[in-house]
Amino acid sequence: MDSASIAARSLPAVWLVQLIRWEANGFTALWSTGGFLIWAGEVYLDRHADYGVLGDLPTFEDGIDNQNSRCNLSIFPASEAALAEVADRKHQRSKVSIWDASVAPETGLLIGEPDLLFRGQVDFPRIINGESWEVILECATEEALLNEPNQQRRLSHSHHSYVWPGELGLIHVTGLKRKIYWRRAQPSGVTSGGGFTGGGGEVTQAY
Repeated sequence: MDSASIAARSLPAVWLVQLIRWEANGFTALWSTGGFLIWAGEVYLDRHADYGVLGDLPTFEDGIDNQNSRCNLSIFPASEAALAEVADRKHQRSKVSIWDASVAPETGLLIGEPDLLFRGQVDFPRIINGESWEVILECATEEALLNEPNQQRRLSHSHHSYVWPGELGLIHVTGLKRKIYWRRAQPSGVTSGGGFTGGGGEVTQAY
């Protein structure tokens, strides 16, 4: 955490607010739990004119053992059109960042630099139909996604360029004689026909 922000928290009066930046597919939404704030040349508001207001933010905790941090971002859309836009599946994997910030009440300005609480991406949206429409964006960190079994993850150009866009180190790789398993248990043996026996029978090669 920034030293100035740490010092501000020991003052008799200081506002603690959160800044939320959602880089959706086609737009970027900026919210603040403390009203009008400017940071890094961008304006954060408690209400987005097109997409609505935030609900309660969750308590942010680090994962333990094989668990990872997740975040449920609650949004109350401003209209039915905003509901359809916010809940659209095209925003899957869009980036969400949340910071904790200190604000001087007498000036309304940030003290020091905000502290990053969460950085991840949208996993999927949920719609709650109660007294008003509410959209819950289920967000996960990269670490949480890496724990999921993904059979498509291979040492190939398509997956390599997805993780590192523009990196062409595997562009000429069209096939591998030996599979490289990522985040999966490698088979203990492979059975093949022919090979080392004179009679042409099957043999099992242990790895």
